[in-house]
Amino acid sequence: MSKLFNQKGYVENGQFSGGMTVTGSNDPLPFVAGGLYVGQTGNLVVKTIDGSELTFVSASGFIPGIITQVTAATTAGSIVALK
Repeated sequence: MSKLFNQKGYVENGQFSGGMTVTGSNDPLPFVAGGLYVGQTGNLVVKTIDGSELTFVSASGFIPGIITQVTAATTAGSIVALK
């Protein structure tokens, strides 16, 4: 298994070790998320670790990925970023 390093240089593993509630913002997440849980359906706009911007239309449930930001263009709600 490859090692993944978050923005603070900590090694991430394949299992979740916590998380936090997030809203759309112009600021990056305080850690690189291994996925998001979306509790309220809407458009989810994220930036990934390689700088790509992705839009998930009518997103809900678990969204896997290596995510660095939930952008201000997001209309989905009740989002939890998972470490």
